[in-house]
Amino acid sequence: MAELAVLGGVPVRTASPGAWPHASKKDEIALLHADARMKNGRECRRFAERFAQMCDTKYCIPVANGTVSIELILRGLGIGYGDEVILPAYTFIATMSSVIFAGAVPVFADIEPGTYNISAESIEKKITGRTKAILAVAVGGRPCDFDKLEAVAEKYGIYLVVDAAQAVGAEFRNLSVGKYGIAASFSCQNSKNLTCGEGGIITTDNQELYERICSLAGIRPSDSCIRMDHGLTEMQAALLNSQMDKLQGEIETRSENAAYFEKRIDGNPLLLPMDNDPRIQVNAHHVHLMRVNYELLRAYGLTRDDFTAALNAEGFLLTAGYQPLYSFPCAQSPQIKHAVGREIDIAPLPVCERAGYLEGTWMYHAILLGTRQDMDDISDAVWKVCENIEELRKNAR
Repeated sequence: MAELAVLGGVPVRTASPGAWPHASKKDEIALLHADARMKNGRECRRFAERFAQMCDTKYCIPVANGTVSIELILRGLGIGYGDEVILPAYTFIATMSSVIFAGAVPVFADIEPGTYNISAESIEKKITGRTKAILAVAVGGRPCDFDKLEAVAEKYGIYLVVDAAQAVGAEFRNLSVGKYGIAASFSCQNSKNLTCGEGGIITTDNQELYERICSLAGIRPSDSCIRMDHGLTEMQAALLNSQMDKLQGEIETRSENAAYFEKRIDGNPLLLPMDNDPRIQVNAHHVHLMRVNYELLRAYGLTRDDFTAALNAEGFLLTAGYQPLYSFPCAQSPQIKHAVGREIDIAPLPVCERAGYLEGTWMYHAILLGTRQDMDDISDAVWKVCENIEELRKNAR
């Protein structure tokens, strides 16, 4: 907790982000029982069965990380050099790099203004004769509009692959995000809601794709033989099995706290919520996405960064989100041109520009595991900054 104030009035006690991941004695015991010499053994098979059951999919493949998981899906689908994969420009760089590692050309689409997920309308404008797949990212753990995305994929005869790196446990129309598309990819990297330090997960209902991915990853589905390095270690799987025992409770806590926080800041002119979608039963809330009212701030000569800095000083860690991938120097590098055979289109996309540079902001999921008092403290800080915006303007100068 912190009692820091840079604005007028009495300081409010605000929540500082909790440490993540949460480790326990149970995790230690799980590691003691894991075979440190093995990959894809008993613990891996047990986790794969549990995760497939949670997602209601026929197959689950634990792999080394959430980047190679997407690459393996694309390679398993026969996607490679000369092919194009459409993805949002507003996402983590691994979404793009996995496409490049497979040898395909990443093609950037714009996002929806109220969700920050990939726009089906923008996708249609990007489809060419070389397009083989849509790589849809559940940004922040919020499910995409799979109704629209599946319709586009079916219309053009291309694959829908789900990048659910941040969306463990998320549901759309009462189905896990891991159930959508030809396959879905999850991440178990250290910051993720279900973590073992580093790891990835692939889910699919397609037996042929499952067998191809296992072959590419060097995993025999029926035993623990190791031939390559794309599999998950037994120690990582043991941690996932232990961490999974508390996953559902944490999902519920995040959802309850996010809803309460949104209710508390309802009507605040500076911090705007994302769109509601009744088809989303569970938002995983890896990050809680919000929009800063940059036009109102601009009237005071302020920016999103001024607003987030004031909240950070109040002890509330609110941060800017992604910047568009096409703005990264690597997207224009000769090395990537050599890898995929041509330059990547880096033309700006209007909603990505607005989200990346003007209004996008979020708080991390560990904060949402706090108490109801923490949510009150955070929302009080938001209102305090709003009520003292004139003083904020003076300090920003």
